[in-house]
Amino acid sequence: MTQPSTIFSETWRVLAYTLAIALAFIALEQAQLAVFGLPATTQLLRRAGLLDATPQATLQQQAAQVAEASREALPRLPPGHRTAALRLGQELAYANYLVAGHAMAPPSIKASARQRVSPRLDAARGHAAAFGLGGFDLLPADTLKQFTELCQRYEADENGLAARIEQRASPLHRHLYLLGAQLGCEAARVDESGGRFALPPATPIRRHAVLAGIDEAVWQPLIAEPREESPAQVQQRYRRAIDTLMAAVAGQDAADAPAPAPGLGAKAPR
Repeated sequence: MTQPSTIFSETWRVLAYTLAIALAFIALEQAQLAVFGLPATTQLLRRAGLLDATPQATLQQQAAQVAEASREALPRLPPGHRTAALRLGQELAYANYLVAGHAMAPPSIKASARQRVSPRLDAARGHAAAFGLGGFDLLPADTLKQFTELCQRYEADENGLAARIEQRASPLHRHLYLLGAQLGCEAARVDESGGRFALPPATPIRRHAVLAGIDEAVWQPLIAEPREESPAQVQQRYRRAIDTLMAAVAGQDAADAPAPAPGLGAKAPR
């Protein structure tokens, strides 16, 4: 019969190995960012098609097409529909990242992580209900590979939610949802590390923000890399950037609201 002390020792050995592997992946990501950030490397990657090189003018043309394809759907959607799509992606991916980060932990810790994200999942389901999307759950992340690829899996629409929201709402809402998913992953990474790790996925954030009709001044801070900031400052800056985005999208929602009929509320002439 295995002694409790042996089980305890083996459990911590597995956790130590898992942490070491995770830190190695983070270090590799940081090294990749340092190398890929060099001008010569960036130019080479763009020529090879491995780095987004879509001109802003092209994205703006595509944004106009998305807006036109979505125009007829907007009047029939409930108030706050843009914010609901954005929040759905953000809350779901944030919750998923936190749970996935504890996938290889003991059952009690996994249960605690699930409990922590319960309010976010409830919020996501509430936003989904506004579009009649039906049920969904977190993406499975039982391996390190599944965890490290979580953001890309949302981008690839593994759970089919992006396609469903486009069908129930419009292409515009698909991009808002996918933008929210990328921001949710990044915000969770920043928060869980206390601001020590910030790796904003610039290409999908830029693409979805532009195609959703969001001003560059609003989305640029969401892809800014840390520069001579403390971890706490990084965390605070990213939270402010997300708050600014939410306020901008709420403003778009307000602009979508139908204007009151002329003379509405005025006294009838005698």
